[in-house]
Amino acid sequence: MRTASFIIIVVMSALCLGCKKGDSGASNDSSSGKSGSIARMTIVGNYLYLVNHNDLKVYNIADPATMTLQKTIPVGFEVETIYPYNDKLFIGSTAAMYIYDISDPRNPARQGTVNHIRACDPVVTDGDYAYVTLRNNNDRCGGTQNVLNVYDVSGGKILNPVLLSTIGLPQPYGLGVQDTTLYVCCGEAGLAVVNVKDKRKPEVKKVITQGKNYSDVIVIDNVLFAYVTGGLALFDITDQQNPQFISEIRNNNL
Repeated sequence: MRTASFIIIVVMSALCLGCKKGDSGASNDSSSGKSGSIARMTIVGNYLYLVNHNDLKVYNIADPATMTLQKTIPVGFEVETIYPYNDKLFIGSTAAMYIYDISDPRNPARQGTVNHIRACDPVVTDGDYAYVTLRNNNDRCGGTQNVLNVYDVSGGKILNPVLLSTIGLPQPYGLGVQDTTLYVCCGEAGLAVVNVKDKRKPEVKKVITQGKNYSDVIVIDNVLFAYVTGGLALFDITDQQNPQFISEIRNNNL
């Protein structure tokens, strides 16, 4: 990995993750940036999409010096996260997952909605399946479940996603997907590596702890960037279900 590219990726990762951490973060070909599953904003092409507690805001950033707000779209209540994949935005709230089509990037159109029991709701997708964590957090989310849900959003199902499976995890939060492997942050309980080859029977293969508090991840090629208390932990995921620790970058080094 070239040094310049590596530095850009690390800084971008820290900024995307920091947006969520400060104001309350899977890749895709159409996005000019990457974000974690608990990010509140993302860039796709010449547009910046940002969610606040109720709305989706669309900014044209073709000329950063004259960035303009193009549209404000009411989404729902207590909107938390936004995640891009190709021509879709997956938006998570404490009560639902919303799917928006951005084929017309200036005018996102809602395509599907999944309601669930009140809980914190990060979401990622590989295009055909959406992975959602629900977390019991009495201070803010008021949920009663700590689970990972897998939904089929392929083809016409994107209009009405189908729940395929649910497994319990300890305080699951941010997550990322690479092929048939899912990486789920479980706070002080560690980073769960989940085999999702069989969408109806996800299997936890291992849990990485290292005494860290994991909150979100970004997957870029064969490197996993994990947001931990105080900075970023980097893992080599060439062997996807057996991450190998590379190094840790503290916030004061970014």
